[in-house]
Amino acid sequence: MDIDFNESRSDLWKEIYNTEDLHHCYNCGTCISGCPASNGDPPLLIRNLARMVILGLEEELLEEDTPWACVSCSKCEEMCPMDVKPFELVLAIRKWQAQNDVTYVPTSIVEIYKRGYTQAVGVNTELRNQLGLPDLPTISKDPVKLKLYQEMLMKTPVIADNDYMFKGK
Repeated sequence: MDIDFNESRSDLWKEIYNTEDLHHCYNCGTCISGCPASNGDPPLLIRNLARMVILGLEEELLEEDTPWACVSCSKCEEMCPMDVKPFELVLAIRKWQAQNDVTYVPTSIVEIYKRGYTQAVGVNTELRNQLGLPDLPTISKDPVKLKLYQEMLMKTPVIADNDYMFKGK
C-alpha cells in the first residue's frame, strides 16, 4: 500500500482521540501480547491503528475493519507500558468511523449477531479444562438467550437496515 502523506491530516488525532497520551505510543506491541483479537483474520493490531491516527491516514482508517474485532477484554489497557489506553482508542475509532461514514457496516457485525461476540472466546477451552476451570458462560452456549439477543439486535437500525446480511445465520 502506497501512502500519500500529502493527503494525510496532521490533526486527525484531535478529532478521533484528543489526548496527548496517544503520542506516547512507541509501537512496542505490548498491547497485543494478550489480545485475543490479535490472532484474528485480519489481526487487530492496535499499534497500527495508533500510527494511522497519529499520521492522519483518514481514508485508510475509514476502511479499516479491525477495530470492530475487539472483544472488549481490556487486556491491552493492562499491558500498555505508556498508558495510552488502547481500548479507548479502539472505541474512539469505531465512533469516528460511524460518524464519518453513515453507510459503514462493520464486517464483524455478522459474527456479533451469529455468536454474540466477534472472536471465538468460548471455543478454545482446552487450557481452562487443564487448569480445572469451568467453561466460559458465553451466550452462544445458551440457544434461548442467543435467540433473544438476536431479536434485540434485529431492532437496531444497523442490523434492521442490513438484514440481508443475517438471513440464514
